[in-house]
Amino acid sequence: HHSQIDVEINMDQKTLTILQEIEFYNQSEDTLTTLVLNDWNNAYSSKTTPLAKRFSDEFYRGFHLATEKERGSTDNLNISTAEKTKLSLERTEKNPDLITVKLAKKLAPNQKIILHFTYIIKVPSDKFTHYGYSERGGLYLRNWFLTPARYENHTFVEYNNLNLDDIANAVSDFDIILRIPCLS
Repeated sequence: HHSQIDVEINMDQKTLTILQEIEFYNQSEDTLTTLVLNDWNNAYSSKTTPLAKRFSDEFYRGFHLATEKERGSTDNLNISTAEKTKLSLERTEKNPDLITVKLAKKLAPNQKIILHFTYIIKVPSDKFTHYGYSERGGLYLRNWFLTPARYENHTFVEYNNLNLDDIANAVSDFDIILRIPCLS
């Protein structure tokens, strides 16, 4: 798989406006009708995500007491094919950090599809996991863009972001352009 990502950083809003192209190659022996993407930034979107529940289980109340401004999310997500066909997506309450993309056509073994995404990442505060924006004005980013989930044993591997470093990404190449505003 290959991703081309163009990111415009807004330090004041603590957001990343992203244009992303994912070339997904079906290396399996199965014909696919859906694709699963990891969207681990969206694990910070509410106080009921699996990540929030893990924080609670560890008796860390900082996330539950955080303001919405301090939590992260993935917003305004749009998906289309290279032919400009809009695709639908599903994000469940149980798995808010996973996206299931419903393909318009079946993807046979050894075929590829090019998908275009636009979305805005709201970067969370670094006080939860040491990744995110800092009060000193810096950004320390990790798992902030969409990535194809690993496909094995006839299914996509679906792990929630529990801050355990166990993301199940498929092997991919990335080309990333970061547009950082000039500080005057």
